[in-house]
Amino acid sequence: MSNKDSSLWILIALLVIIVLLFSGSGMMGFGMGFGVIIMVLFWGAIIWLVISLINAGTKKSEETPESALTILKKRYARGEITREQYLEMEMELTR
Repeated sequence: MSNKDSSLWILIALLVIIVLLFSGSGMMGFGMGFGVIIMVLFWGAIIWLVISLINAGTKKSEETPESALTILKKRYARGEITREQYLEMEMELTR
């Protein structure tokens, strides 16, 4: 799930909670509702932080630099170098 999706679901959940808490009348409903809202915001922030840290850790491991041989093969496939140049550079890289 992307960050936009999770943020949207958190916002929807908060709105539902706010509507349910403030549907009652009187000062007592407001005081209790405010405490619950703060608690939900706190736990939402903790969950968001944990998910963000997990996503940040996995993105770094996926980004591996290309090897010189892979770059050479791509250049040859695009026609940037001739077969002779490719073979010469490949031999140089595999020594």
